[in-house]
Amino acid sequence: KKKNTSPTRRMRFRFCGDLDAPDWILKEISILSNITNIRCRLMCIQVINAILGEPIDYEKVEKLVKNANYDASDIKASIAALHYIITNAAKYDVDDATLSNELQQLGLPKEHCDATVKPYRDNKDKLRNVARENTLKFPRLESVDWRVDYLISSSVLKELNTPTVQLRLNIKDQDGVTPKSFEISAEKFRVLYYELKQAQSLIQSMDI
Repeated sequence: KKKNTSPTRRMRFRFCGDLDAPDWILKEISILSNITNIRCRLMCIQVINAILGEPIDYEKVEKLVKNANYDASDIKASIAALHYIITNAAKYDVDDATLSNELQQLGLPKEHCDATVKPYRDNKDKLRNVARENTLKFPRLESVDWRVDYLISSSVLKELNTPTVQLRLNIKDQDGVTPKSFEISAEKFRVLYYELKQAQSLIQSMDI
């Protein structure tokens, strides 16, 4: 019988954007397992409050992990792990049952999963709002105004006979619409038009 030499299939997690969980999360989950589920919930509440804009009370956190022999690096790493789990779960709109199941798959005890998921569920709408506010948003093109000018002559040259294109791009962002005006030669305009058509074709061919 042939031995199966194919690589082991890695697991995908919704709170990781349907990717495998990073290795450092696995390590920190094992550290979180060393405290009681009640203390885990209280620490999770501290992290959620920090995500929503309140500073973390590190003195309170130190008291929560006092009996687990945590050092300063363990505390920071545990907070970072909970922050990653909560922010990503909110970002990818993961329901509490799925999040609990995925954390159990990563080795966090069920009672700790329930303790983590409850404050997440209670604050999910607020966390989703924060995630939307922190999402990278690019300005978008609202409209384009253009005209073609034909230069017959100038004070320097008697005959030019050169067409130029006047463009005004109306860019919309969170502050409103801002016009961006510039002038380019007909030759550069043809190059711009060709490259934009190429980009459009490429986007349309992609499965997005």
